[in-house]
Amino acid sequence: MIKKLIPDYYYKSIYDVPYDKLYADGIRLILTDLDNTLISYKQNMPNEKLFEFKKKLLDMGFELILVSNSKKERVDNFAKAYDCPYVKFATKPLKRGLKKAVKKVAKKKYSKDQIILLGDQLMTDVFAGKRFKIKVALIEAIDKSTDVSTTRFNRKLENFFIKRIKKKLPDLYNERLKEYYGE
Repeated sequence: MIKKLIPDYYYKSIYDVPYDKLYADGIRLILTDLDNTLISYKQNMPNEKLFEFKKKLLDMGFELILVSNSKKERVDNFAKAYDCPYVKFATKPLKRGLKKAVKKVAKKKYSKDQIILLGDQLMTDVFAGKRFKIKVALIEAIDKSTDVSTTRFNRKLENFFIKRIKKKLPDLYNERLKEYYGE
């Protein structure tokens, strides 16, 4: 189980991800979390920078789908304003939200090696993506001080597992989690 909490990549923000390289490596579908990945919990609507981000990805040839555990109204309003397909109440770390995004929401058929998930939590995003056997990029949370109670609990739990990863798998920890954990 512990290996399913280790992302394939770590980036400070969605804007730091090398999308050119991902595209060259065959990635075509980007699934992304909403809260503290694209916007903080304080925000409700996409800003101009996010619209430019989406346009860049679509122009490159990616398909983008929001996959969020957030409540219906928050995700509905954001996704409609952002004009982006989505799966709400995705129940990550369960796989069903990711399956729904890939099988029912995506415009095309994709093999799992063509998909990446961007998210800010080990216990939901990374764990779900690894269980679904797709690539996962852990993104630094935009503003952890805005986390809701369930996310705060998950982050405490995540600290426990990060310490175990550091002890049992130090090379992977150093490569993929050290910067995230703040060392």
